[in-house]
Amino acid sequence: MPLLSGCSIPTGGARHLLSALAVTTALAGATQAQAAVVSMQNFNSLADFTLNGATASINTGAQGVVGPNPGDQRVLRLTNDYGQSGSAFLTNPFSLASDASFSSYFEFQYTNQGNGGADGIVFTVQTVSNTAGGGGGGIGYEGLSPSIGVEFDNWDNGSCDGNNGNHAGINVNGNVCSVVRADTLPAQLDSQAIFHAWVDYNGATDMLEVRLSLNSTRPTTILMSYAVDLVALLGTTDAYIGFTSGTGAATADHDIRRWIFDGSYNPVVDPNNPSTQPVPEPGVLALLLAGLGCLGARRRKV
Repeated sequence: MPLLSGCSIPTGGARHLLSALAVTTALAGATQAQAAVVSMQNFNSLADFTLNGATASINTGAQGVVGPNPGDQRVLRLTNDYGQSGSAFLTNPFSLASDASFSSYFEFQYTNQGNGGADGIVFTVQTVSNTAGGGGGGIGYEGLSPSIGVEFDNWDNGSCDGNNGNHAGINVNGNVCSVVRADTLPAQLDSQAIFHAWVDYNGATDMLEVRLSLNSTRPTTILMSYAVDLVALLGTTDAYIGFTSGTGAATADHDIRRWIFDGSYNPVVDPNNPSTQPVPEPGVLALLLAGLGCLGARRRKV
């Protein structure tokens, strides 16, 4: 008979029900474990990444470079000279949930600017391949389609950038003319400040949200948001996840200092201790609660 049909208890009583619930819990845990969480508190190892363009020549020995600040650990440096294009993507396509939800947090810094500093970084979700797009104003993202990207751009490329050399934007299908742009940021990207960014996509509501701060406390205020059906845009829920950068007649060291990525909608609240134990799926949780309720009823009848 079904395990929970009308709260019937199989032969063997509560002991068998508890055993079944334990198996169900274990299976639920195994399912959740497959929704991997990437937690890079430093870049001492780049074994899980494919580095492309300039990024591959900067970060050698399968590890990042030592960061620019006293006491820094290794960072992922995407570009460090004039006229470059580079990127770093997880080597294996990341399997997102069925609705393509995800949550990401990353810490970044621009230093060693030359000729004003340019051109920034783009957090990128794309299905093309492990590659880098256009340099300069292309920020290593231009031409990667289908994709969605969040840029932090430290160069004014004219009207496409809102004539603003310090802005953020949401980009679609390799186009660096953003569909949504934020022209006021907490500080100048070229101030050598350490920035903290959150990018969350809720596939249930088709809403992409971006937050930015000068500390690791997740802001309540949204910097940018964009309604998009990411499954329809990408055509799949398997995607390459990573970062791109580009430089042209101006340059900077564009560093990713740490990165957390969750293949489900699970906003990062404490970057130092990212959650690796998501709440069970609603259906599984309901099954467990129903089973425990039946067990309680059984005990009352005994």
